[in-house]
Amino acid sequence: MAFPSAPSALWSVSLLTVLLAAVVHSNIVYDEDPLQPVTSDETVSVGGTVTLTCRVAESDNSSLQWSNTAQQTLYFGEKRALRDARIQLHRSTPTELSITIAEVQLSDEGEYTCSIFTMPVRTARATVTVLGVPGKPQISGFENPVTEGGEVTLTCTSTGSKPPAKLHWYRGDQELEGRPNVVESNPDDPTYNVSSELTLEVSRDDDNALITCAVDHPSLEPGDKRSEQSLRVLYSPKVSIRPESDLPREGEKFHLQCLGNSNPEPTSYTWDKEGGLPPLAKVDGAFLRFERLNKSDNGVYLCRAENDIGQDQGEYPLQVQDAMDPDSLDTLTPSIGFSTNPTFPSTSSSTISSSPPPDSFSGSGSDAADLLSTSSSESETSPPPASSTAGVATAIPDFSTTTLSNALFPDLPLPTDSSSIAPSTAIPSSSSSSSSFSPTLTPSVSVRLNGVYTFTDPTAMSTSSGVDHAVIGGVVAVIVFILLCLLIVLGRYLIRHKGTYLTHEAKGSDDAPDADTAIINAEGGHSGAEDKKEYFI
Repeated sequence: MAFPSAPSALWSVSLLTVLLAAVVHSNIVYDEDPLQPVTSDETVSVGGTVTLTCRVAESDNSSLQWSNTAQQTLYFGEKRALRDARIQLHRSTPTELSITIAEVQLSDEGEYTCSIFTMPVRTARATVTVLGVPGKPQISGFENPVTEGGEVTLTCTSTGSKPPAKLHWYRGDQELEGRPNVVESNPDDPTYNVSSELTLEVSRDDDNALITCAVDHPSLEPGDKRSEQSLRVLYSPKVSIRPESDLPREGEKFHLQCLGNSNPEPTSYTWDKEGGLPPLAKVDGAFLRFERLNKSDNGVYLCRAENDIGQDQGEYPLQVQDAMDPDSLDTLTPSIGFSTNPTFPSTSSSTISSSPPPDSFSGSGSDAADLLSTSSSESETSPPPASSTAGVATAIPDFSTTTLSNALFPDLPLPTDSSSIAPSTAIPSSSSSSSSFSPTLTPSVSVRLNGVYTFTDPTAMSTSSGVDHAVIGGVVAVIVFILLCLLIVLGRYLIRHKGTYLTHEAKGSDDAPDADTAIINAEGGHSGAEDKKEYFI
C-alpha cells in the first residue's frame, strides 16, 4: 500500500483550510444582512410606557412596519394603521421605526413583529413582558393584646402581582423566618395572590415592637411597599426600688420609690420591712416617705407590686449615714489662745465644755474682766494632777488682761514684757479624766480700747486685708469732715445772734408810765440817761 508523500499531505490540509474559511465567510455575510430588521425585548409594569424600536443597517427605500400580538398593523412607516390613542409614533427614518405604548395593560403582553417589505420580506420579533404590580401587603391576626409567654400568629397577604411576589418579615432591622409563601392565581386575570404566616412567642421585650411585612417584586424598589403591625404584650410587674439619695443622712427627709415596670401598671403597692415599718414612715402609694431619718430606720425594705397578670417583690437595704455637722470642731478656731481640742481639769469642765468656744466675742471691760477672772480663779483653784506638774515649766498665766490678734492692728508693736506674752504651754490632762481640757496658750498682744475688751483668735483675723482698712479709714474721714462742717455752721449762727442792741424806741422807757410818755421822753432826750451798749464777742 502506497502512502502520499509529506508535501502532498501538507497541500491537502491547506486546501481544506481555505474551503472552510470560504464557508464561514459566506455564513457571516448572510447573518449580517444589512436589510434584516433588528429589535429587542422589553419589560414594563402595568400602567407604564414601553418603546418598541426596529432598525436596519441599510435602506433600499422599503418601508418598515410594526404589528401587534394579533398581527394587526400598528404603524406602516409614518402612517397610523390602528386607531389606539395609547400607541404613538416615536421616530420614523429610512432605517428606523419606533413607537410607544402608554398605560400598558396586562393584555398588551406578547410578541410584536417588525417587517420590511423587500424581496423576500424580512421580519423580527420583540417580546413585551408586562409586570403585575403587587398591592400593599395587609397584616391580620392581631386584634387583642397577648399575655407574656403566649403565641401570636400574623398573616401577610399581597394581591395582583405578576410574577408572584415574595414576602419578607422583619422585627426592626432583623429579618424573621416565616412560613413559605402561598401562591394563588386569580381566575379573572393572569396575576397572583401571595400570603405568608409568622408565629411568635412574645415576651415583655416585644411590647410595642413593630413587625413589618415587606413585598419583594421586580416592579418595585426595595421597601416601596410594606406594612407594620405594633404588638401589645401584657406582663406582670418587675419591681425595683429607687432611693431619693444614694447617701441618706440622719435628720434629713428621704423617700423610696417602688417602680413596677409592668403592663398594665400595677394596681397596688405594699411596703414592708424586716421587723416592721418604723412608726414615722408614711406609705404613699409607690412611695415610702421619711420626714426625718434616724439610725433606727436602718434595715431591708420590701416593696410588692401587683397587677392583673401577676406580682413581684423587690428589696432595698437602707443604711443611714451620720448627720453633717456644719459647726464641726475642725472648722472652728479657739478664742483667747485655747486649742481646738481644749481640755481642762474635771473641776472646771462644767463651765467650759458645755458648748464649743466661740471664734470671737466682745463685751465691756468689767464683763470681760469678770469672765477672765472667773476662768483664771477656777484654773488657779484647781491644782493639776501631781503626775503632770513635774513637766510644766510655766504656770497658767493670769487672764486678767485681754488678748487681741496683731492681725487686726498690724502697726501695733508686740510688747516685750513677759506679762503680755503667754508662752505656749499645755497642761496634760489626767488619764482618769475623759472630759477635761488643758489650755494651749499662744503669743498675743494685750490691748484695751476705751474700756472695751475684744477677744479675737489670731488665726481668724489673719484673713483681713489692707483694702478693708482703707475702706474703714475712708468712712471715718468722711464722718469727721461732716461733723467739722456742722460745727462751723453752728458756731457762725450762734455768733450772729448773741449780744445787746440799743434802739430809739427804748430811750426813756425806763421811767415812763406808758408808751406815749416813753416816746416823748425819747424825742426830748435824757442826757443823763445811761446809754445801753452792745458788746460783740
